[in-house]
Amino acid sequence: MHELSLAEAVHNTIKELCQRSSWSRVRRVTLKVGRLRQVNPELLSFAFGVLTKGAVTEGAELSVMELPVVFHCRACGRETSGDVTAFACVNCGSADVELLSGMELTIESMEVESQ
Repeated sequence: MHELSLAEAVHNTIKELCQRSSWSRVRRVTLKVGRLRQVNPELLSFAFGVLTKGAVTEGAELSVMELPVVFHCRACGRETSGDVTAFACVNCGSADVELLSGMELTIESMEVESQ
């Protein structure tokens, strides 16, 4: 279950932000997670909830926005998105593609309380 390690990384980042910003409580966290990360949002939320016990993040609601895989083909210039996981252009078949989206793990927003 790699969701636990991802939740731990997010939680550690949030704790650090709280310390630097003097936030006393985190009420809500919204994450952007790329589809190639193969994250189960329910498992990620569960892991996050376990990790937050006794912390400023305890009870915080975690929302996960799943982002699609998007490739740009350097050969034909087209963009492909959706559930595509093959690293090849569906239009021309070229393997000369650039991943534009799909591997993200970012904190999009947080609702916090100040001290």
